Amino acid sequence: MIQRPAKTFCRAAGTIALVLAPVGALRAQTSDEARLTLGIAAGYIGSLTLWDVPNQPIASANSPAIFHLRRETHSDISISGQATFYRGPHFGFTGEFTYVGLGNTDSCTLVQDGGDVELVAACNALQGAQGSASTTLVQGGVVFRPLARSFLQPYFKGIVGLAFTPSSTIMTRSTYGSIGDTALILTIYKDDNWKAVRPAWTAVFGISTAPSSGYQLHIEVRESWLPLGVVTGPTTGQGFVPPHKSVIKGFPSILVGFDIVLEKQRGRRY
Repeated sequence: MIQRPAKTFCRAAGTIALVLAPVGALRAQTSDEARLTLGIAAGYIGSLTLWDVPNQPIASANSPAIFHLRRETHSDISISGQATFYRGPHFGFTGEFTYVGLGNTDSCTLVQDGGDVELVAACNALQGAQGSASTTLVQGGVVFRPLARSFLQPYFKGIVGLAFTPSSTIMTRSTYGSIGDTALILTIYKDDNWKAVRPAWTAVFGISTAPSSGYQLHIEVRESWLPLGVVTGPTTGQGFVPPHKSVIKGFPSILVGFDIVLEKQRGRRY
């Protein structure tokens, strides 16, 4: 009577041990962690409004016209080359060179028709006009990887550096035709103090796979900020430097990338 419960308990304990043994072994196994990687990523960057001037006077031989002018960045591709080094499982350093297609898209609405057909043509030519403002970012900073041994390894990056912006976000010109080989250009806003180099900051949240056969994949959601010039009001006519200021603008983007793993720390295999 006393031995039978004891035998039942021993059998149950043995069964539980057999069931949990594989689970314990799986828990003991961990994925590899990359320590040094070189990678490339490509993705998409969103658009935003830069400035809006609803009442810009334009002088003419007849009565003045009034343009409603608007400029925004259009959505475009983003390509990044990255290098990351982890001193340990969690903290590391990263550097990258990123192309950001921050092209401009202009719009013009004729608020008041001054009776000048050339001004009408100039406004129409601005409607939907796109300008190249390709920007490159050279940045470096720190990276934190809280789950270094899991199959999916989330990470956070904070990086700072310089943005190279070759085109002004203030200068506005309309090319609305030509006479022979001479283009007809209406300069609405000038920009005499455009700075092509300016600071930039980027915050990143990403997830990478554990390294396998010398490579890994990752996806990143990021926000980059840089100061850009914006028009704050109209001028008395065309061809002047408008009232303006520098405003820090944020550009969201998403990138998908491929990394070559040059060095890694092997996970547990037991």
